[in-house]
Amino acid sequence: MTDNITREKQLRGRIKAAIIITIIGLLLNGMSSLPLRTELDILLRYPNRLPQFLLDWWTYVQQGVVETSEKYNFMRYGFDWLAFAHLMIAIAFIGPLRDPVKNQWVIKWGMIVAAMSILMAFGWERMRNIPVWWSIIDAGISYVAFVVLWLCNRWIEKLKVITSR
Repeated sequence: MTDNITREKQLRGRIKAAIIITIIGLLLNGMSSLPLRTELDILLRYPNRLPQFLLDWWTYVQQGVVETSEKYNFMRYGFDWLAFAHLMIAIAFIGPLRDPVKNQWVIKWGMIVAAMSILMAFGWERMRNIPVWWSIIDAGISYVAFVVLWLCNRWIEKLKVITSR
């Protein structure tokens, strides 16, 4: 009996950590879209410290952001919605944080979204002329998210077995 209580506490701790990592990742990812122009200004302040491929890409992105902002600032409204969407998705993970067994479907949904994000990185990004190396970074982030959620889902399955006894 004591072993089950200890095992349950361990599993709940792992599940909680995985969900918190997911929430923090979503928040950071979403919020990074808002100050994009400032972020690029900071990154490009020291061009000699950057590899040429990053310098070229970030300079190109900065040019697009600056020109679009000056001429059509409303286009950056999409960044606001991107940040908002990440915040809303992060909020969805509060359910499994409170009751992982009851809200396991959110974890499974997150795994599906992470897997589809990998497809998007290599599909849609190709149509937008995003460099392959950037798509690999995007896909890598989605892969890590998938693995974290997959582990979380496994731990929830084990928790279900322990708590059903």
